[in-house]
Amino acid sequence: MFSQRVEIALSPCPNDVFILSGLILGSIETTLEVGFIFADIEELNTWALEGRFSVIKASFALYPQIASDYEIMGCGSAMGFGLGPLLVSLREVSLNPTNENSTNKRVALPGRFTTANFLMDFLFPQVYEKIYLPYHEIIPALLARKVDYGVLIHEGRFVFEKYGLKLVADLGKLWEEATKLPLPLGGFFIKRLLPEELKRTLLRSFRKSLEFAQKNRKEVYFLLKQHAQELEPEVIFKHVDTYVNRFTYKLSEEAVESLRVFFKYLRFVFNPKRDIWEYEDGIY
Repeated sequence: MFSQRVEIALSPCPNDVFILSGLILGSIETTLEVGFIFADIEELNTWALEGRFSVIKASFALYPQIASDYEIMGCGSAMGFGLGPLLVSLREVSLNPTNENSTNKRVALPGRFTTANFLMDFLFPQVYEKIYLPYHEIIPALLARKVDYGVLIHEGRFVFEKYGLKLVADLGKLWEEATKLPLPLGGFFIKRLLPEELKRTLLRSFRKSLEFAQKNRKEVYFLLKQHAQELEPEVIFKHVDTYVNRFTYKLSEEAVESLRVFFKYLRFVFNPKRDIWEYEDGIY
């Protein structure tokens, strides 16, 4: 018998579904009755601002605005090297602060509160017109010439070349060169006011679910395929293997330092012991 019901809001992207597949499929034991709500990352960010769900996936760039209500879960983060958003265009161009031709251009971004939006402001602070679109609409907008540039996340960053798009800048690589640290993209956030034992159970369940997925990739694939925008197995698992990495299961000291630097640029005073939910006391 379940002791409590919890709703988890997440994106349909392969990495999120992969992490929670053990729970979604009912393949791991838990005392919780868990419901799942799928939405685009910017809708998730909006819901996080509203404090709508006990556990929610959102962008790290949003965290300073929701930190009074949420903590960062110690499991489930999308963070690392070589996984940053890609700035692309239909033609080979140079986009830099001194290039007058790059001003007043239309740039499609996957949301106002996303880390991709923060990186564009951080790396390319010149004037350009921002167009916010669901991530899967950015490539079609480029192909229809409705925008001049697009910032791709999720599956789009793996398939843009087949649409004839050109890489303008790897925003993650530029972050890595500037900081020598992994890029924090997004994570799961958990309500501060939840009972401690419930939070412990949720974090343990996340890790059990991820362990199940890692051991049962063939079984999990059919679930990933139901939600993915790009359906080829190689694209789906390239996505998973990029975003689900050594920082996902548990945030390391390197990951914590990356968050500290990231939030410093956002003028947010980050305290790991206060802002990360991890049931091993004193880990940070």
